[in-house]
Amino acid sequence: MIRIEEQSSGFSMVPDLTALLDIIFIVLVFLLLTANSRVYQMDMDLPATSQAQASVASEPAKLQLSLFQDNPIWGLGEQRYQTFSAFEQAIKQQSQDQTKPSVSLASERQVPVEHLLKMLELLQQLEIETTQILMEKNND
Repeated sequence: MIRIEEQSSGFSMVPDLTALLDIIFIVLVFLLLTANSRVYQMDMDLPATSQAQASVASEPAKLQLSLFQDNPIWGLGEQRYQTFSAFEQAIKQQSQDQTKPSVSLASERQVPVEHLLKMLELLQQLEIETTQILMEKNND
């Protein structure tokens, strides 16, 4: 037979913190779920419809920028660059030689969007307002 030892009827000096821990845990989960994270955004002007703005380029652009899936990622004309800083310096040098340079941007399909946004941010910093984005026609 199993015998249970009786506990002394005296009060324990250690308080029961189970209820307090439950409340702290619930409040912590509530605060984590409702915490706001910062959302970064970049303003862009996009065409209203794809049919209205899609057209064949009339003349080739002076600066031809490329994004590749494998290293080196960044391309300017026929030259490819390992680092973004080298690529940035090359674009700055090329754009200073011209007034209002025309830019065309081509990217492989599997390139991460963050690289495209980084390049568009650089073009915005250089105050290049018009950029032709080269695309393949989708047969959907």
